[in-house]
Amino acid sequence: MKNTEFKVTSLLEEYKRRDEERREFIIHEGCTAIEEIIKEVNQRGSLNEADIYYGIPKPQLSFSDVELGYMLTSMMEYATNHVGNPVDEECELENKLAYFEYKDEIVQIFEVYGQGTDSWFLKPSDDTVYKLYNTAYGVYLNQFDDFINYTINKENESKKVSSSPTILNDITGRYTVGRGSK
Repeated sequence: MKNTEFKVTSLLEEYKRRDEERREFIIHEGCTAIEEIIKEVNQRGSLNEADIYYGIPKPQLSFSDVELGYMLTSMMEYATNHVGNPVDEECELENKLAYFEYKDEIVQIFEVYGQGTDSWFLKPSDDTVYKLYNTAYGVYLNQFDDFINYTINKENESKKVSSSPTILNDITGRYTVGRGSK
């Protein structure tokens, strides 16, 4: 039993550590990262983690493929939770899209599902940009600054929770059990 408890605890601690790393990167490097992403997308047309290893020419980024993954995942989660996601009807695979604006530039995230998930940043078409600015489709346009502020707020909430003592309540509410008690 203790071995199982240790594995679950280790897994949860690892998840928490990665989540903290992701938020720290976004909060402290997010604006620089999105500027570099937009620059590369404008030059290349798209950008994903594999481009860092196999791209010709190599992208000029000040961050790693893991950190690019943090941006892709976090931005897509934010869009999904705040405005929902349109889909590309022409794509045969299940997919979803997200759009972010930063300093009058728009970047699109395209995520597809098949025998796994793959996602990448790309430059939206002129038609899509027109729809985002001039039609009801614009509801899907996220402001990158709002995403950063949301991440900062989540970090502040996390710090408040972790600084308070952890007490688990019994379902019946008859007594409380401190962390690590049996």
